[in-house]
Amino acid sequence: AAAATKPRDLLDEWMSGGGMVSTKEAKKDYFLTTDDLKYLECTHLGYMGFGCGPPMKCYNHDDLVEKSISKHGRNGVVKKLEARHKREMNKRLKEEKAELARKKMKTVTNIADQTADVAVGGNPVKAVDDTQEIKKLRAALLRMAKKKMSFEMSGAPSRWRIEVPGTSKGTFAALMGRPTDVNLDSFVKTGAYHTVERYEVETLFGTKNESQLTKYFKREWVTQKIGSSVTVRYKPSTMELSVSGYAVIHG
Repeated sequence: AAAATKPRDLLDEWMSGGGMVSTKEAKKDYFLTTDDLKYLECTHLGYMGFGCGPPMKCYNHDDLVEKSISKHGRNGVVKKLEARHKREMNKRLKEEKAELARKKMKTVTNIADQTADVAVGGNPVKAVDDTQEIKKLRAALLRMAKKKMSFEMSGAPSRWRIEVPGTSKGTFAALMGRPTDVNLDSFVKTGAYHTVERYEVETLFGTKNESQLTKYFKREWVTQKIGSSVTVRYKPSTMELSVSGYAVIHG
């Protein structure tokens, strides 16, 4: 089915949902705040014991729709839905453009590989290896991430975030495994940032050694392991690199 584009279609699609909705989705998808949700009936789901975090609050879709329309009015909701739809379309266009750049870059790399293979008698040649600088940066990022690992008040592992100022475009591209893309054409840019979500931890930190991705907390008698993926953001105007992720109880 074609994606809804008309105001009435957007509103009907939004209202036609159902089921239970998490707090995060309630705020994002229904344009509500914590105060708006305070007096709505909710259900607590998912408590698994100490170290697993608090139970998740979930709200009924129909209650959220009613609250959102009461707060913003039908026309107000429609305007917000239209604005979000426009943002999503712009994001999709940027992703398609970046995907084309990645395919072009891959084609050029494959041609270079084939040429190199012939030159060395058919033996496979890896297109690009990390420089010593990038290897050291990966190791440094891992150390920084492990220092940031901690706990929430509930006992669950907390999310962590690290920042590396003074990072050049070339360094960011190489860190993401695309060292030839010094103009960052193959990276989606949203606002001032190039963002890569769900990037594999083992690739970013350059290790598959499980012990290097874990941290033992002696006081709590608990071991945490860095989660399988991270979000990497880069702001060219200030040369700021940031990496954010999560951890899980291990062992």
